[in-house]
Amino acid sequence: MPTDTTFVPPLAGPRSPVHRPWHAPVTQPGPVLFATLFTVDSIARAIVAPVLPLEALRLLGSARDVSIMVTIVGIAGVVAALILPGIILRWRPRATYLLSIALLGIASLAMMTAHIAGFGLGWMLRAMAAAGLLGLLNIYIAAFIGKKALAKSEPLRTFFSATAWAGGPFLGIRLYEIDPALPFVVSAGTALLLFLYFRRLRLQAPVPGIAQRSNPVANIRRYFGQKRLTLAWILNFGRETWWVTLFTYAPIYLVQNGMPQVAAGNLLSACTAMLFVALVFGWLGRRIGLRRFIAGAFLWVSAATFGVVWFHDRPDIASALLIVSAVGAVSLDSVAVVTFLRAVRSFERPQMTMVFSIFRDAAALIPPAIFAVLLTFFPLWTVFLVNAGFALICAGLALKLPRRL
Repeated sequence: MPTDTTFVPPLAGPRSPVHRPWHAPVTQPGPVLFATLFTVDSIARAIVAPVLPLEALRLLGSARDVSIMVTIVGIAGVVAALILPGIILRWRPRATYLLSIALLGIASLAMMTAHIAGFGLGWMLRAMAAAGLLGLLNIYIAAFIGKKALAKSEPLRTFFSATAWAGGPFLGIRLYEIDPALPFVVSAGTALLLFLYFRRLRLQAPVPGIAQRSNPVANIRRYFGQKRLTLAWILNFGRETWWVTLFTYAPIYLVQNGMPQVAAGNLLSACTAMLFVALVFGWLGRRIGLRRFIAGAFLWVSAATFGVVWFHDRPDIASALLIVSAVGAVSLDSVAVVTFLRAVRSFERPQMTMVFSIFRDAAALIPPAIFAVLLTFFPLWTVFLVNAGFALICAGLALKLPRRL
């Protein structure tokens, strides 16, 4: 990526505060702006988060069939992530970001049809939109924020989005009980606001300084040929797997164990409310070292999730343990992406960013596919057992990170 396109902040001096408009933090490239974009995007996705598995369960009838649908959705997300580099090279990042926002709004409108075909199509479009939005936001962050500031920028982004993910499930499940279409309407409206906001910013990230055609297969081969990037992908895949398990199977687990639907929204909101202390976790990670911090957070997640398995017949205790486990998961959200941002080379950042972003869609594809098989023979708590075991493996892998990350 050409270095002469990097954003340069205003020169420091006694007059700069006078000429810097009050709205600069949310209209000019920087940590606050990118955190704001991520927050509005998160609101559109969080509102329907607790509704998706319950609506899928209503339409399909079993947790196993829901797993199969989630697997199909994951495939759509992976495909979107693979073709995005080529779209970015042709359309530039700004237009591609606007396209992703539009898909997010269309997805919500399709899912509110209350028909299996419309719901399934909408869920796939939502996965494709999320892949685009998250991948492109990483490109903007990498282009406008220096590597030394990343450890501070990421916790800020997580902290800003806490409102969306703490309040979204809580509100969404209650809207769903009033009218099943309401959360999707709110989600679509939020996507429209995000579209208008980003269009108004006229913010363009640098385009790759390469002439060759983007090849997804070559990008994947290049990415996983680098050990540090491979390790970053596995660790972020591991922490995303926990969230996918929580958002997909925890609501089904509670409803199947006799808990009201609002309990599902309350649980998801309680877990994501931990995002409010993301800045503290980010500071703690820098204080003790990201290598040890990430390993310890995975170990915490593993221990608490094993507890969910032990108390699987007590949904009240299991819910409390999921909230405890969320402390470790949010700790990982605060800093884990830094493992990638500090390892990627600037000249191949767009291509490697798209491959890295696949971890989210892979987490929505691979675990549910495995769970679909397991749930054919074993009870629902098996998904938490597998998740706890994988978190333990990730704790060991995290010790292979560079000591001075």
